[in-house]
Amino acid sequence: MTPTVVARTMRFVIVGAGRVGMRTARVLREEDHAVTLVEPDRKKVDRLRDEGYDVVQGDGSQEEVLLDLELESTDGLAALSGEFDVNLVACMIASSFDCRTVLRASSDYHEYVLRKYASDVDEVVYPERLGAVMAKNALLGGSIRAIADVAQHLQ
Repeated sequence: MTPTVVARTMRFVIVGAGRVGMRTARVLREEDHAVTLVEPDRKKVDRLRDEGYDVVQGDGSQEEVLLDLELESTDGLAALSGEFDVNLVACMIASSFDCRTVLRASSDYHEYVLRKYASDVDEVVYPERLGAVMAKNALLGGSIRAIADVAQHLQ
């Protein structure tokens, strides 16, 4: 008899409901995880609520906004806004609650500095680099060697 594996629903906070934040929220929601979005734009907040998302209107770098989200019971926070300072502050606050943190870098330099010095941030993503690697891979006809560009630490 094969044992049944029951996946635990995890709870995530995503700061920024832009292009990257929304794609991440959709994927997590499709996998039945609980997702709360933090977004300052009132029109976007209303639209997302109409679509069934749990959304808090506010600045994701404001301590009181994040503390109201009960970070102590949150598995991870992804700071994916287009604002580097918002992302950095949100991750610093979340890391003090033992949340897994993912930070969106806004430039090559920020990605480099964060990977080198920001030990409180669990992962740094730079969507523009990932998009460029995928475009290069498509242009090369799907060359498998491009995986090294995406997953430099793949084991």
